Amino acid sequence: MTSTPTAASPGQAPGSGRSPGAQRVLGAALDLFSEHGFEGTSLQGIADRLGVTKAAVYYHFHTKDEILLALVQPAIDELLMLAGEKDSGLRPQRGRGMDVAGYVDYLLRHRRVAAYLTRDATAMSRPVLVEKGAQLRGQVEAMLLGGDADDLSTLWGSATLQALAGALMAAPPDVSETWLREELTDLGMHLLAGYRKAARRRQT
Repeated sequence: MTSTPTAASPGQAPGSGRSPGAQRVLGAALDLFSEHGFEGTSLQGIADRLGVTKAAVYYHFHTKDEILLALVQPAIDELLMLAGEKDSGLRPQRGRGMDVAGYVDYLLRHRRVAAYLTRDATAMSRPVLVEKGAQLRGQVEAMLLGGDADDLSTLWGSATLQALAGALMAAPPDVSETWLREELTDLGMHLLAGYRKAARRRQT
């Protein structure tokens, strides 16, 4: 079986307005970040990979943090649109609901960036991502679980997100996207059923 590409160019989002030159910088940066880590990559290294001057990279992005945020921002923007919270900030709104299949499709669309971030703790610890990451976790938990935030939903929400992300990263590269989507959706549904069962048990 062969996998099917699912994502657009790294850092690209509908209406993002990024130039082809900026897209090439983002693509080269993601390649190098994945190979050498955030810490082991320099703007000069990105320029060398592209065969351009450092000034040409600097024209689009002044720092590696700017590049990192540009790679992640499309996923953030899409998540907010899926949650219906694009214009009201990163505030968890429980009970508004996104089905598991929708979230799995979202993960698959951003698989390459997610795979890199999962492996690079240095990148995830950058201040430009720390606050956004914490807020987005709450957003996703709210969408998947619904209801009011409490200790139980926080526990099960975290477990569900980690299980889906971990399974996505652990999937063999030769499995089909259709198979992976079905299995991840099934996994998520089982976890949410477990959460609902635990919630009912606490109410009795």
